[in-house]
Amino acid sequence: MGALPGEDYTEAGRDIKEGLEMAKMLEEAGFDALHVDAGCYDSHYWSHPPMYQAHGCMADMAAEVKKVVKIPVITVGRLARPELAEEILEQGKADMIALGRGLLSDAFWVRKVEEGRTEKIRPCIGCLDGCLGRIFSGKPLSCAVNPSAGRERTYAIQRAEVPKKVIIAGGGVAGLEAARTAALRGHRVTLYEKTDVLGGYLVPGSVPSFKKDLQTLLQWYDTEVQDLGVEIRMGYEVTPSLIDAEKADVVIIANGAKPIIPSLPGLQREAVATAAEVLLGTKQPGDRVVVVGGGLVGCETAVWLAQQGKRVTIVEMLKDLMAGSLPVPHVTKSMLLDMLAFNKVAIMTGTQLTEVTDDGVHLMGPSAQEERLKADTITLCLGLKSDKQLYSALAGKTPNLYLIGDAREARNIMGAIWDAYEVARTI
Repeated sequence: MGALPGEDYTEAGRDIKEGLEMAKMLEEAGFDALHVDAGCYDSHYWSHPPMYQAHGCMADMAAEVKKVVKIPVITVGRLARPELAEEILEQGKADMIALGRGLLSDAFWVRKVEEGRTEKIRPCIGCLDGCLGRIFSGKPLSCAVNPSAGRERTYAIQRAEVPKKVIIAGGGVAGLEAARTAALRGHRVTLYEKTDVLGGYLVPGSVPSFKKDLQTLLQWYDTEVQDLGVEIRMGYEVTPSLIDAEKADVVIIANGAKPIIPSLPGLQREAVATAAEVLLGTKQPGDRVVVVGGGLVGCETAVWLAQQGKRVTIVEMLKDLMAGSLPVPHVTKSMLLDMLAFNKVAIMTGTQLTEVTDDGVHLMGPSAQEERLKADTITLCLGLKSDKQLYSALAGKTPNLYLIGDAREARNIMGAIWDAYEVARTI
């Protein structure tokens, strides 16, 4: 097993002392530099750190090596934040910075740093979906936030021969990517968002401390759409009459999805909340929380709640966590499972919620016997259902109508961004 940051553990493999002795031997053998990292096949989330790992998570290891050798030391590990990379060099922790995924999310990282345009760097969010996840699935390497990675020539954005008026309904990540790409094509873009904040589900998703990279991605999108002159209209809900009045050449529906709420007794109780409501503080969780749904969102929410001192139990009807139709990269999954164990989250798989009561929940376990569990809050993390209402109202009446992102099919960030890029780069 891998060891989590801050975990008290016994090293079963090569330890730091042995690594430092190896470094001295390698220098004596004539090596010109040492590239320092950590992890192995049994602790992949060190050698390929997901978003749950801190930026610069291995820099201190490089600093230890620098104390015992005179040859240059290279450090790696989520260093795509220029200010952090510079700080590590200034503090003398390493002589060189190695970048991997940061150059997939933005191939012009170095140039933008040189030009002092760091706010224009498209951030790697550490999701591993577009890179390592695709490799493990036998697909070509790419990037969740940069769909053209790995196919830059064939998938580049070209200026449109005829600029068009484009209306986008929805300011989540799919709507923002569609607006950015369409504007780069030279189109006149107006984006409508019915709430007072852009980002959709990325906003509650970025609340846990281990998911702050989503905030960085939203900040980047905000900078991009403003610099490209996209007109943003907040507090507007797109309706068929609004579309008729705008007389746009292209209409893109990206109004997202809604939480799945099953028809079970007691779900109307005040103690029941969605993951977004709990994360945003719309509903305050009690001390004992049952998280219904053991997918990626449910597991991340459970860890976040447990870190706040809540007693958390995950109830999942499948026999394993994160075993749904949308695969979770192995590295992400393995670290998250360790985080659940480390934070003492109870797990009940093969178990279904049957009723919410005054003091908790009724469950049906693997043995088909009813169980009762006391809880103050029941957090539903059962996935999302696409909201196709607006699209259906416009279909057949509005020319050049497109449906993208969660509104087309509820998936993940990569699915939303790739959907939007595919449509917007061709209109």
